[in-house]
Parts: sequence; structure tokens; C-alpha cells
Amino acid sequence: MGSQDLCLEVVVTDVPTFEQLVATVALQLSAEPDTRRTVQRVVDIAADRLGSDVGVSVSLVGARQQVQTAGSSDDRAVRADRLQYLLAEGPCLDAIRHDEQVEIQDLQTERRYPRWCRQAADEVGVASSLSFCLSTGQHVLGALNLYSVRRETFDDQLRAEGRLYAAQAAIAVHRARTQENLRAAVDTRTVIGQAEGILMERLKITAEEAFQLLRNASQHSNVQLREVAERLAETGAMPPS
Repeated sequence: MGSQDLCLEVVVTDVPTFEQLVATVALQLSAEPDTRRTVQRVVDIAADRLGSDVGVSVSLVGARQQVQTAGSSDDRAVRADRLQYLLAEGPCLDAIRHDEQVEIQDLQTERRYPRWCRQAADEVGVASSLSFCLSTGQHVLGALNLYSVRRETFDDQLRAEGRLYAAQAAIAVHRARTQENLRAAVDTRTVIGQAEGILMERLKITAEEAFQLLRNASQHSNVQLREVAERLAETGAMPPS
């Protein structure tokens, strides 16, 4: 009996806490190489924990403050997001705008977003939702959205777990974006250098003069400097002056 009791005790204490799970998730997310894969990993882990009754999505703020769905677990989550973008109202958008957590226990009785709640319930089948702002403290990146087919799905434990998970997800997404921006900056500098070299060789000019020609071509043609440089490096054609 003593050995059996000991065995049972080991099994129970070996079950990871949510905090331990989040720490493991943080390590997994840090290994993802780009924003797209990081976001989808965030969605997959959350969806796996919550089950098929809850659709998961991540909405990110892009250029010109436009919000777009960057990853999702199913079509229900995508449609619930798109309705918010179309109607310009909903929990995801408010979570981003106000850097907060927004919960709807029952879409049928919710009064804050009348158009979105009605259409999301009738057309998509959403009964309750919970959105967490993805924020690093300095940058609001977007929102982690949970959409359930059941009313009053989210309890205190899920809210607490969601806040912790969203915080880790925000750090991972911010890191992936920063790495992508750094890689893009290096790539841009490289291709501009190649184009400068071509112009310097052909026209017997300095690097500064070559860069000025590329910049003038970019301004006159209303084409980004990198694209002008890429065209020259790939085709050997002189950019317009």
C-alpha cells in the first residue's frame, strides 16, 4: 500500500501548473522565426487548451492603424473578427483601443455592441466572447480573441490564465516583429549597396553620388528606394533620373 500511495502522489504532483505551462509556451514561442508563425502558434496553443467550443484568433494592428486577423483556429473566429472590422465595433476593437480586457457573457443581452452582437450571434453562432489586448506596455500590438458557442463560458480561472498567456504572447509577437524589421533593414541596406556599386562602376562616381541618383529616381517615379535599387541590381537597367 505504501508504494502505491507514493506512486499516486508522484503522479499528482507532476501535473504542471498553468504558470509552468506558460513558461513552457514562452520558450516554444521564442523559437518561432517570424511573426506569422508566432501568431499561429499562439492561436494553436490556446485553441488546444480551450477545446472545440471556443474559436481563437489574433488580430494585429498594421499600417495606418488598420486591424487585421493574423491567425485563427477556425472560420468562426475569422468571421467574428471580420464583422467587427466591417461594423467598426466590438470587443476586439475596444480591447485594442483601450488596452484592456473585454468580456461578453451573453451576446443576446449585451448592449455595448448591438450590431455586432446581433450578427455574430445570428450569423456566426457566437454566444460569449473574451478579448485580451496584446500589449508590451509601450506598444499595443493587437488582441487575442476567444469566441465561444456557449454563454458564460469564461470563469475567473480562465480570465486569469488568459491575461497571463496574452502577456507572454505579446512579448513573443513583439520579438518576432522586431527581428523581421531588423532583417528587412539589413536586406534593404544590402540591395542599396549593390545598386550603388553598379552606378559607381558604370558612371565612375562616388557612393554618395550613386545614392543621390537612386534617391532622385525613387522620388521622381514615386517608387520606394528599395524597389528602385532591386530593379537596378536585378536587371542592370538605369533608374530614371
